[in-house]
Amino acid sequence: MTLLLLLLLLFTTHLHLCIAVSSSSDNFKLATYSPGDAVPISCLNRTLESGEHVTDEHGILQYVPFLTCTETGRPLELRYLSEDPLNCTVKAISDDTFHLWEFYIHNDSPLSCRVPARPQSGDRHITGDVGIEDGEWIPFVISLTGKLDLTHLHISTTINVILHTGVFSQDSTELLYPGTIDSATAYSVSPNVDSTRIIIGDDLPLRFNVRWYTGTDLPLSDSAVNDWGKNRCYGEHVTLSTLMYCILTAICTSIACTAWFLGFEFPKRLRRVRIGSVAGSGYALSSNNGGGGGGGGKGVYAAPTNGVSGPGGGWYTKKD
Repeated sequence: MTLLLLLLLLFTTHLHLCIAVSSSSDNFKLATYSPGDAVPISCLNRTLESGEHVTDEHGILQYVPFLTCTETGRPLELRYLSEDPLNCTVKAISDDTFHLWEFYIHNDSPLSCRVPARPQSGDRHITGDVGIEDGEWIPFVISLTGKLDLTHLHISTTINVILHTGVFSQDSTELLYPGTIDSATAYSVSPNVDSTRIIIGDDLPLRFNVRWYTGTDLPLSDSAVNDWGKNRCYGEHVTLSTLMYCILTAICTSIACTAWFLGFEFPKRLRRVRIGSVAGSGYALSSNNGGGGGGGGKGVYAAPTNGVSGPGGGWYTKKD
């Protein structure tokens, strides 16, 4: 009896453990982004004196939300899988913000930010403490380009953002870790063309061009297909523009060949045929006349002395 109770207790404990593991696994699987979900951006907090990063009492790097955007009234956020242009205007930058951006432009202290690999709250909550550096944060460094002056800054305010989601399996047929962020980066573009002059108190208009890619590979250039990376590289060499180019090339080549043949080659061949026809008629007429042609016999052709003759055949020589 005691043995039976012990076995029953072990079975119950094992069942509870299996349920707990299954529940934890379900929570982990639910911690994924859906299209359009907000992806918050937080950046390292730095000192104004030297630009060094700030740590808390536990020695952990301190992150603060990105600057607040006038368009939304919230710190800058990305939208999962959304590639719509994102505008973020920082209203009347303060003296502290201005000096921090001097560090960023000079690259003494890069604008080092991060994004959560998975959602941190809501229905897709992940269990455990994700505030500690446990691998659920993806580094997101924004490389800014500009120029420092004594009284103002020149900042390239157009920024390209590239993010990778999930990873394909070895056979490239199954997407591992869907609904997550794998890596991210951002950089300024066109510093010599699109540069904004900023002083303390000015608005800082930032424009972000966002692209999302599935897996670790980038598509080939000039790709217009966008279905989250699966078909970005497939069939892009056979596009409408390429097909139209081939058709126009074939049409132009046909017109050129036809014009050359009708304007040069065909008249040339026609002249040869006419000359040959006229010469052949002259030979036949002289042969039929039997050497009695007019004009004192000049230019009259007769049968050769070697005895080769006959209508339509043989060679004719000019009579001496």
